[in-house]
Amino acid sequence: MSPKQRVSYFYNPDVGHFYYGPSHPMKPHRLKLAHHLILSYGLYRKMECYKPHPATPGEMTQFHSDDYVSFLSRITPDNLRQYHTPMQKFNAGEYTD
Repeated sequence: MSPKQRVSYFYNPDVGHFYYGPSHPMKPHRLKLAHHLILSYGLYRKMECYKPHPATPGEMTQFHSDDYVSFLSRITPDNLRQYHTPMQKFNAGEYTD
């Protein structure tokens, strides 16, 4: 008989500080709600809980292309109008549907 397996739970409260756009599947509000339920019901006691660190550019390129990671490092709310074409290429921004 194998030992009980535990669930690994990764949560960073900073995830709710970002708006990913209406068509993005990431919904920070839902993550916060789920987190509060996990705390309220004590489910965290049965999990291995981790607070992940922000990914470095090198870690991001393990899952994303170099040009996408470079794009993310350059774009800000103040200069996003300059990046219209890359935003379309990477399906980024509010009107990506």
